Amino acid sequence: MSPTIMMVGVGQMGRSALSILTRALPAAKFILVDRSDESLRRGEAVAPDRIRTHQTDIACDGLDAAGMDLVVNFAGPFFLGSDGAARAAIAAGAAYIDVGDDAEGTKTILELDNAAKSKGVPVITGGGLSPGVSNWLACSLLESHPELDGIKIVWITREPDPGGLAVLRHMLHMAVAPCPTWRNGKMEFTKGFVPETAESFDVPPPFNRIEAYDTAHPEPVTLGRFRPDLALVQCKGSLFPNWANAAFSTLGRIGFGHSEITVEVDGKEVHPIEVLWKLLWKRHELKPSAQRISATQVNVIGTKENVPVVMKSITDAGDMSRGTGLGMAAAALSLLEGGVPAGANGVEAIPYQKGLDHFLRLAAEAGTFADGIVTTNF
Repeated sequence: MSPTIMMVGVGQMGRSALSILTRALPAAKFILVDRSDESLRRGEAVAPDRIRTHQTDIACDGLDAAGMDLVVNFAGPFFLGSDGAARAAIAAGAAYIDVGDDAEGTKTILELDNAAKSKGVPVITGGGLSPGVSNWLACSLLESHPELDGIKIVWITREPDPGGLAVLRHMLHMAVAPCPTWRNGKMEFTKGFVPETAESFDVPPPFNRIEAYDTAHPEPVTLGRFRPDLALVQCKGSLFPNWANAAFSTLGRIGFGHSEITVEVDGKEVHPIEVLWKLLWKRHELKPSAQRISATQVNVIGTKENVPVVMKSITDAGDMSRGTGLGMAAAALSLLEGGVPAGANGVEAIPYQKGLDHFLRLAAEAGTFADGIVTTNF
């Protein structure tokens, strides 16, 4: 297989997927697009003989995807609702997938359904770990347990560093964005990361017993669209240790979660979140290496009349970007193999067994998610 793949956004998560895909597709060529010269140089270093770079801000300059087989979009934050990369892929007749993890951006991409169908191309939003692998696990549970009428997704992460700026924007945005829940044929909305939505769960190690909160992830949007007969689709999230949930919720609500707010500092307009991001990174750099412990887990619980029946879990001793890169790479390989229907959909449009097989194989090759998929019956 010798496809040409355009990757938009090559920050930490983009480079994670890029490294995996260059190994999995030794004949593939890659075009990297980013507004950061540093990100492009780091991306190009992954496989210099097969990578070309293009420095541009697609929000201002647009995107030309002519000649591409696949466009992979990591350029967040996705809550801003940009569909420029997806429209460029459709216009070029290329398949498309993004790592969108905000409900607002998901709806923007799903509105391109007719345009994608008219061009005969699959447009997939919400690849990665959660959303992404979480959706495939949900589809697996629903097929193997037809008695289920609900799905609860619970993601947990312990991050030693604040990641990229787009990741921090996403985390703080979840504290102020409405959280969707698909319930009895309609969408309901709650506040994110607040005590009134707290629910406790017993999950596999290393987390064991955690408290999770409603979060503005898009799984209820796409799974509710895919299986409107379900009585419940809900996504909850938890940061570890637990005090981090209250901290991020507070920071988001006092202003850092509002991307439109700027303040003047020494005559310059700045986004407050940029100051917070630099502070968090400085604090991380001063932290002893022994305290930089990562862990990521996604639990997908199948319910019947709101009672847990069965749970599938995946766990990695690494940060969310590693798992997200693996999930996106698995989805990209699935798209390149074909068999995914034309139109704009969530990752559920990729046959779940194909997606999970790629994910588990890539994870094993990388020495991650060592326990595979763990099933717990209640």
